[in-house]
Amino acid sequence: MPHLPPDITNLDDRQLMSCYGEYVSWTAYTAMRLVEARVNVRAAKQSLDYSTARAALAASTEKTVAGRKAAAAADTQVQEDEKRFLDAQALAEGLEMVHRNAEARAQFCSRDLSRRQNSQADSRYSKWGV
Repeated sequence: MPHLPPDITNLDDRQLMSCYGEYVSWTAYTAMRLVEARVNVRAAKQSLDYSTARAALAASTEKTVAGRKAAAAADTQVQEDEKRFLDAQALAEGLEMVHRNAEARAQFCSRDLSRRQNSQADSRYSKWGV
């Protein structure tokens, strides 16, 4: 993501508009990737649930529910699926943070662009009365 200057009022209009455009592009890109990541989280959760249920059924020799759950948790496929699920969740949460940051920076640039437009309109009105 592009660096946001400490003081965007030092940027001219063209530079600020370019900065705004980059943040809007990052917002759109991260939104698309975030949707993909959320789908991957759901798929990983479904896979984890399936392998857990399968491992619990395979542990039918266990006499207690706690024993079946423990046997399922010890299953290597369940452990792999749990890792995939946690990795998918971490990626989705990271992308959500980047998306929010890009969106906030785009809004910040947009507010300054609007402020500049309004101040130019005010100065023209006071100068020309139009």
